[in-house]
Amino acid sequence: MSKLIILSNRVSIPNGQKPAAGGLAVAIQDALDDIGGVWLGWNGEKVDTQDDVHFNILRKDNVEYITCPLTHNQYSDYYAGFANNTLWPAMHYRSDLIEYKSSEYEGYQQVNYLFAQKLAEIAQPEDTIWVHDYHFLSVAKYCRELGMQNKIGFFLHIPFAPLFIWQRIPCAQQLIEDLCQYDVVGLQTDKDQKVCMQVCTSLLKAQKIQQTLVSYHQRLTMIKCYPIGVNPAAIQKAAQQFIDVQDLFTRPVELNAAKTIIGVDRIDYSKGLLERFLSYAEFLEKYPEYQQHIQHLQIACPCRLEVPAYQRLFERFKIKIEMINQEFAQEDWQPVECIYDAMKHHHLMQIYRQADVCWISSIRDGMNLVAKEYIAAQNPSNPGVLILSKYAGAAEHMSEALLVDPTDKTAMVDTLKTALEMPRQERISRYKQLMKGLKDFDINDWRNAFLNDLQYKTSLQDFRFMGMRNVNPIYQNL
Repeated sequence: MSKLIILSNRVSIPNGQKPAAGGLAVAIQDALDDIGGVWLGWNGEKVDTQDDVHFNILRKDNVEYITCPLTHNQYSDYYAGFANNTLWPAMHYRSDLIEYKSSEYEGYQQVNYLFAQKLAEIAQPEDTIWVHDYHFLSVAKYCRELGMQNKIGFFLHIPFAPLFIWQRIPCAQQLIEDLCQYDVVGLQTDKDQKVCMQVCTSLLKAQKIQQTLVSYHQRLTMIKCYPIGVNPAAIQKAAQQFIDVQDLFTRPVELNAAKTIIGVDRIDYSKGLLERFLSYAEFLEKYPEYQQHIQHLQIACPCRLEVPAYQRLFERFKIKIEMINQEFAQEDWQPVECIYDAMKHHHLMQIYRQADVCWISSIRDGMNLVAKEYIAAQNPSNPGVLILSKYAGAAEHMSEALLVDPTDKTAMVDTLKTALEMPRQERISRYKQLMKGLKDFDINDWRNAFLNDLQYKTSLQDFRFMGMRNVNPIYQNL
């Protein structure tokens, strides 16, 4: 019997001590819970030598978790190096932060090969393989070299870099060639889909066939938008459970006594955190009547602190929060309450339900599932308001939110005031439309849409039945 095998950088082990590592892990878990399969990836641990790298297997319900550690060198080159010093800033349009080292690229390729070898070992010919995110652009190439003919799909959870940025990366052509070894490449937004198509056709001179198909070296790759969803019913259920927020924050937090803003972000330059808190300080200055009647609850998880750009950002962020609290704090009130630890997913849903505003200020974001989870967690009779950066992928599908440019401080201040003063009837109306969108294309629809396309991707033999024009003559005689 065929099975689904998912590969991602991190695996969320059930009953683990740490919360799931972000929206990707939650989405994959939701996608696997229903149909079962195998989840393969790094376990988050580091070891000294390659001889210490062993795969461990854990079974729970209908999912098999297969994980291994990485060596310190692999972590440094593959993860902290090429993935997050080169690819991450590139994908987020930060060409000024791109650092490229050939040794790190070689380490990235070695880890891609490591997991391709494991896929070749565990996969049967009829199994479907679904690879996730920028850590594994090259896995399909190695799978093909190892003789695997499986259907292999790739989904990118972050934005896709435009051509002018790829041209700054010495190994770009090889990486895009590797990407074209996948049968289906999924992107979060229509914009990312178009950018990816342009890069493939321009950088590789691949032939565009239809709006979502390219041909390169006689292999067809479908490149398509699949906006990732959430599980609204499960989130509603989790959000309705009682939570004592005093157990989660270090100072008194009165969610029902004052207007509250919730922000949940990794401390990453793509999230626009400094821009948001500059705007928040401006708001408190411009509208002093809100002082002592508003509180920003921020869950800010430090990440990749071995990367200098992240160390600098973390320090700047902490200083900014301290400055706002020092300037505006009064008696037993301070305007920002921030915690730097990850929080269990169901606790987040409960906080979302009680918060009046969710403020997302991404400068560039693939989707941002916080936006969708916040809406899904709301009380239908008294929902909160979503302020959403127009640069987040979610904005393409959530036009009923208050969309804003996070680099425009005046617009941010005005939008926050609008959110805080929005009448209940308007909040309900916006919520209903947003919730309808979440239900119309939820996490299961996302999974099924991608896997159906992967399973039934148009073969070369079908072209003669499709009435297509301007198809390369080599396909006409198949």
